[in-house]
Amino acid sequence: METLTIKIPEDKSTVVRQLLKELGVTILDTNSKNKTLVLTAEQQEEIISSQKQIENGLYVAHATIEDEIEKWLKK
Repeated sequence: METLTIKIPEDKSTVVRQLLKELGVTILDTNSKNKTLVLTAEQQEEIISSQKQIENGLYVAHATIEDEIEKWLKK
């Protein structure tokens, strides 16, 4: 079993949490008694890759995507 702890900057928390959920990762509350999270090697690689993308600004905020969808639907 492997454990991965990720420190998420507060201003990126929503994006990272959403991405992790989409990858099928269970996020434990910091108040949880069980602080162990088991990830496959593939999940770990994906998270690391995603963190690099976020650091490089390669993401779009959920609200921005929702706005674009709304504009598209109105056409």
